[in-house]
Amino acid sequence: MNAETLNCQSCGAAVSSDSPNCNHCGALLATVSCPSCFGMLFLGSRYCPHCGQTASRLEGEPTEKSCPACTGFLIVVNLNQVTMHQCLQCQGVWLNNPTFEEVCRNSEQQATILSTIPIPEITAGEEKILYRRCPECTEMMARNNFARYSGVIVDTCRHHGTWFDLNELRRAVEYIEKGGYLRGMEKERRALESERRRLENLRDSRVFLNRSANMTSEPLNVEDGLLYATVAAITKLIRGLD
Repeated sequence: MNAETLNCQSCGAAVSSDSPNCNHCGALLATVSCPSCFGMLFLGSRYCPHCGQTASRLEGEPTEKSCPACTGFLIVVNLNQVTMHQCLQCQGVWLNNPTFEEVCRNSEQQATILSTIPIPEITAGEEKILYRRCPECTEMMARNNFARYSGVIVDTCRHHGTWFDLNELRRAVEYIEKGGYLRGMEKERRALESERRRLENLRDSRVFLNRSANMTSEPLNVEDGLLYATVAAITKLIRGLD
């Protein structure tokens, strides 16, 4: 793609669209394509400089939420129907639980993210394992492999949302688009089904032994009670994956 001459969003100086930084003020620059005319515009532009259409990304004012990665402030960013919080300093993204669940289900929102969030230039280096605090409750978040099999390690607060470092949201959405998320759910469902069958067989064998000893088939102790409860819980999880 040929470079175009655009204007820096910070100082207004002319700058090439393939430049990572403004030569005049040093501001970090990233480009996306206009959803209407496919011309290049800088990330954060409200209007396309070529056709005048409203850009799909609209940024709001800084919020009181602190960035979990660099302690900067998060701003509200709207990508069409996707509302997220982003740190303009480290480019990390925070999605609350309902929003991320919708992104996982909605192919249009996945396409919006992939077309709007640029592919960053990441220098190779040793990755440090850091634990971050949730920007909502400030409790320490857990590090999880997204969808268990994606290889994208994200920071998750089970009550509020998920933090994605630079490029992690794009990688997660690409994994979903390629079918990895659905394959992972199916693999999880099969594993739960297998475990349920194993526990049911164990439960039935215990009931048989109880009856053989002329005893009641109801749970007789804490161990039996936990077995029944575990089978019921796994059955509920499987139904939730269907």
